[in-house]
Amino acid sequence: MRTEDQVSGALRDAADRAPELDLLAGVGERRRRRTRRRAQLLAAAAVVGVVSTSTVVAQGVFSSGGGEEAAASPTTTTTVTKPHPTRTVTVRPTTPAKGIPADKLWPQAVFQMPAKNADGWRYRPITGLNATEVLLTAEPSSGKAGKIEVYDAKAGKSRVVTEIPRTRGLEQYFLQTASTDGTNVVWFSSGSKGGNAVTELWWAPLSGGKAKLAVTLTGGGAAVEAIGVDGENVVWSPRKGGVYRKPFGNGAPNRVPKSDGLRLISWPWAGDASTDDEEFETPGYNQSKVVNLADGTETKVVIKDGMKDLRCGPVWCRGRQGATSVVQHVDGTGVKKLPKGFRMYAILDRFLRSGDTVYDLNTGTSARIETPGGWNSDGASSEPSSIIYGGTTKGKVDKYWVLNLAAVPPAQ
Repeated sequence: MRTEDQVSGALRDAADRAPELDLLAGVGERRRRRTRRRAQLLAAAAVVGVVSTSTVVAQGVFSSGGGEEAAASPTTTTTVTKPHPTRTVTVRPTTPAKGIPADKLWPQAVFQMPAKNADGWRYRPITGLNATEVLLTAEPSSGKAGKIEVYDAKAGKSRVVTEIPRTRGLEQYFLQTASTDGTNVVWFSSGSKGGNAVTELWWAPLSGGKAKLAVTLTGGGAAVEAIGVDGENVVWSPRKGGVYRKPFGNGAPNRVPKSDGLRLISWPWAGDASTDDEEFETPGYNQSKVVNLADGTETKVVIKDGMKDLRCGPVWCRGRQGATSVVQHVDGTGVKKLPKGFRMYAILDRFLRSGDTVYDLNTGTSARIETPGGWNSDGASSEPSSIIYGGTTKGKVDKYWVLNLAAVPPAQ
């Protein structure tokens, strides 16, 4: 059975991921996402109802763990002026639960961008490519991705990377998640045909070009948990385990050496624990190793007494001891206790997110993004997205406030 913390954490995270604003607006601006705590849970549920429970993977749904929320600190109000419009924010002394405004702590990482592209299609950010560029999808209607684009915050302009094909005959077709190596972009979309689950894996050059179908998966193999790219191959991990790859050009899919029983975290890193809510069926399971699939290097995770639900990237792990959320290095050092609600895998192996708050594991600093629209969401990335965004206004949203963690300097 799942624990109360695990179930609530899964639902909260899934709601965060919901397909987004058109859906939110349609039900009275149904709040924030993982807004991965968003309305994507609803979209996934709709597809599941038509296809099967194994067809759709709501990526990035992790357990929240236990612990108590830190008490709110006394507040002061200040006006922050930046290259973007001036706005009034509430400043609190930083704690792991309540950070200072991100645009005050990391001004270079916070900006506004349009919520729609030139065609009027709703943007759904994926992740930050670098300090100024955001990878995103443009969707003609909720749950249907039409293009992949890049928005340059410095130039204030977007460019089209590729159009996203929709294979004829597939129903309930939905782009689930994407990944990039900075040169290519890959994604997978799920649908059904004749009542059978179908998942398609696509790729395109990030510089621009026609999208190409890499792999079509059906039946039990259609349940994809994560996707990645290694420069020459589409890489993915099915929910049943193992990591596979398929060359962009000719060549058959093959299992990556030394990947038996592993799940892709973010290429080239993989671990022996699920990255989605499937693992909640066996609560308390710890990841025991981190493997670099590019060179076969395996690092054992030091698991301390009483540790549960441990999930690790190459540097940081997050788990719980009893009702307390805990982070540590893979070697067991650097142990810190946190309030509940922070996700398992660290963004860029550095940041943990809980709602509108981001905790920097390297510096012990907390920041929060304040979105007047009343909701915030992270990007539709297979690995933890470096983007957190939300509406600048309530009701109809024309612009997003965006926090791009890829723009935060290493030592800041």
